[in-house]
Amino acid sequence: MDKNYKNFNNFVFLSSFARNLSEVFIGTILFKLGFSLHMVIYYYLLINLFSNILDFPCILISKKYSNNILSILGILSFIALQLSLSFITYDIIWIYIISFLFALYRRCYWMARRYYTLQVLDKKDIPKKYSFVSIANQLAVMFSSYIGALLLQFVSINVITIISVVLLLLSIYFVMQLKFETEKNDTKINLIETFKCTPKSSILHIACYELLNVLKFLLPLYLIIYVKDTYTTVGLVTLLIEFSTLIFIYVYGRLINKDKNYLKLSIIFVILIRILQVNSVGVTLMIASFLLGFANRMYEQSLNKEYVILSKQFEYHNYNFMYEIIQNTSRLFVVSILFFFTNDVRIMIYIVLLFISLGLLVDFTTEALCDNSEVLWKEN
Repeated sequence: MDKNYKNFNNFVFLSSFARNLSEVFIGTILFKLGFSLHMVIYYYLLINLFSNILDFPCILISKKYSNNILSILGILSFIALQLSLSFITYDIIWIYIISFLFALYRRCYWMARRYYTLQVLDKKDIPKKYSFVSIANQLAVMFSSYIGALLLQFVSINVITIISVVLLLLSIYFVMQLKFETEKNDTKINLIETFKCTPKSSILHIACYELLNVLKFLLPLYLIIYVKDTYTTVGLVTLLIEFSTLIFIYVYGRLINKDKNYLKLSIIFVILIRILQVNSVGVTLMIASFLLGFANRMYEQSLNKEYVILSKQFEYHNYNFMYEIIQNTSRLFVVSILFFFTNDVRIMIYIVLLFISLGLLVDFTTEALCDNSEVLWKEN
């Protein structure tokens, strides 16, 4: 196995396990502290606002120095976030502190991780190799989220902080082992040109897909408000989703490897299962949550097959910058609607699903619109 690919998988597993001990619960932690639902949504709105502000500085760090430095900055930001959660009180200043730290972690960590993913994946076998990367991620998320729920419910967040900090520091070791020859180049950042060269239908698909993150944030709030007010409920539902996702990763990866894709079908599947999930309780809720893992994985792998093919035609930093702008702007726009126009989590989920359904209107195009542009990738 390629050394970079092995180190990357180790990094993904350790960092994902450490992050997901608490990440999925942050909104519910704030809610249980006494912050209103409106303020919790405000926290998430701030995350996406700060993320847009941080996009360009993070790209400059990535380009001028390295994605390893960017990744380490992201990990250290999450450590600071985790430490903050151990001391947080019912004070509005904490909303700004943790939203900024979360945004900084998310921008640095995911910009670098997306770069690593594109570098370690062989274009000839993207679905299969991406499946193995996803398995490492899902194994970590599946176990850590439920363990985190048990620790929050019955022990203390301080224990989570200790475990998380140790694992994140260990993941830095594997980041430092990642070496890529094409990490630096002289191409200038040109966001406008990159947008011009990217098919508009693909931009819409990326924007719709990134709204899954909004649903991921809203689901724990829905569970503690409408189902049962315990961390273990959130942990159990997350466990079911991630377990079914894990089962489906490799199987679906092999299906779409045969020049087939089911992107629009996966969008319909996600919408229907989400609607079922927020209109059921008990066993039906658990079945819907299990099916949601299949739906999410189908959507993710269907889109990523097309996304990776398209993105490999572009100079990395330009394309990554554009991707960050698309995802943060789409989330910020939709969350702003949620913040100003409703205070009902179920209605919020319906609104997000409505925007995701826009992806059904167009096909994902994998060919860049420019034949000769500075933002396109040049082979050495």
